[in-house]
Amino acid sequence: MIVAWIPFLQPVPELVSYWYLLCVPLVVGVAMIYKAVWIAEGRSWGQQVVVMSVLVVAGLLGLAVVLGVFVQVVIPGL
Repeated sequence: MIVAWIPFLQPVPELVSYWYLLCVPLVVGVAMIYKAVWIAEGRSWGQQVVVMSVLVVAGLLGLAVVLGVFVQVVIPGL
């Protein structure tokens, strides 16, 4: 419940648990703008935006897995 929420100084209470899901619209927006600037023809724009978005999200997930394994397995073994 938002009673005394101060924007820009406190996180939104409902989104604190799901902040990582906000990466998806951010990635899609960046891919849309990037492809709109760098694609000469507009026919394949949507397909390229989807491909770039999927690749970036997959890269973020892969990086999260690698860093998680590193922190949970490698560092404690040192």
